[in-house]
Amino acid sequence: MPRYSYSCGDGLGFQQASAKQAVISGFHSPLEQSVLNVLMAADSPAVVVLARPVQGATLPPEWRDPLATGRMAVVSGVVAASRLTQQLAIERNALVAQLAYSIVVAHASPTGSLAAQIEQWRQEGRRVELLAVA
Repeated sequence: MPRYSYSCGDGLGFQQASAKQAVISGFHSPLEQSVLNVLMAADSPAVVVLARPVQGATLPPEWRDPLATGRMAVVSGVVAASRLTQQLAIERNALVAQLAYSIVVAHASPTGSLAAQIEQWRQEGRRVELLAVA
């Protein structure tokens, strides 16, 4: 079974890319998208977890080659949704954490929903590295 890392930190993205370590993330924020670009440029594996159904999703054209060559997978735990909501984002993060070997979060507001998820993951005994706190 491959070891996945949830990466939001740009520097960590370079480390994962050079190690050819698979990274699983929602790749939703601009920082996460920059990490995905680094991974794709380095031909490193990535798993994109959507907060909407995969079927019918319009995927960026630059994903075609990585998908076709098996360097990228796109998955979702969502069957039906019309738009991204906070609850869908929370569910996506939970799926990412469930699949991840280790969890790295670049930024989390102390009062935000991600901070609550981080606390839950730690209580479950998950390894969580937090790079910055607001």
